[in-house]
Amino acid sequence: MRLTRRQALPALGLALPALARAQGGWPTRPIRMVIPYPPGGASDIIARLLQPHLTELLGQTLVVENRPGANGFIAGELVARSAPDGYTLLMANAGPNGMGPALYGSRTPYDAIRDFSAVMAVSVVPLVLGVHPTVPAGTIAQFLAHARAQAGRMSYGTAGIGSAGHMAMELLKSLTGAEITHIPYRGSAPTAADLIAGVIPASVDTAPSLLPHIAAGRVKGVAIFSSPRLTEAPDLAPVSETVPGCEAVSWGGVLAPAATPPAILAKLNAALNQAMARPDVEAALRRQGIQPQRGTPEAFGDYVRAEVTKWTGVVQRMGLRPD
Repeated sequence: MRLTRRQALPALGLALPALARAQGGWPTRPIRMVIPYPPGGASDIIARLLQPHLTELLGQTLVVENRPGANGFIAGELVARSAPDGYTLLMANAGPNGMGPALYGSRTPYDAIRDFSAVMAVSVVPLVLGVHPTVPAGTIAQFLAHARAQAGRMSYGTAGIGSAGHMAMELLKSLTGAEITHIPYRGSAPTAADLIAGVIPASVDTAPSLLPHIAAGRVKGVAIFSSPRLTEAPDLAPVSETVPGCEAVSWGGVLAPAATPPAILAKLNAALNQAMARPDVEAALRRQGIQPQRGTPEAFGDYVRAEVTKWTGVVQRMGLRPD
């Protein structure tokens, strides 16, 4: 599923000055952007890239704060319970805001839809299957053959239970019958470190987390879980070419607590659209395999609802349990 420009972008001409007057001068103090993972993952990379641009456009410092843990739920709950005043935002992610709630259901410490106000989608991030260089697999067919030869001893790491990488691999397992054990970590950086060290033989993670290691020869790329092929890594074939129907992406966007005033959401949306439209921002994201997004709060809200519905259906069909 693509997010790109499916609804008209807001009229940036009325954006910041008019909205500032309508909002009584908001913001008047620094704004927190809470990240559900440790430094080094796609959410962190995007937030820190946007940080100086949003600081300039909003006239107040944007503070990026990493709050990892509980598969991203700690950050999500913190923002969901914060005052709806525009000063605490979440860099939302497919895991804790789409796939994780589908997997955990009522055990999720917030409602993925009702407890947040959508601001804007900022990214679609391809998922990459990478292996340690000693693993004899350079294609998805070879990887599956190796996993079967291991007779249930194969494992893979991800950024956490319910993360995009976890759900993508579980979908692959359900379609192929492969037995591969999930090893959850507390984010992309520690997962990659153990993959490089050979502690785990494989990982499914976002393109910006794995592509630099693949380019450096520390990790061997096997496939991507989306199509078409990545310009940055054209040798990685889509999994769906071998396993039809096996497609998944990570995505990112900004959410605010539910009941945040519409004028604040509109100002945030205008600033994000302006920042994402800057050529240097777009180029920096694309170099890392991230597909930039822009649009309206309504479009992002619709997308999040569709993702929760989609992955709830997948969890139910596959009979997945969080532990």
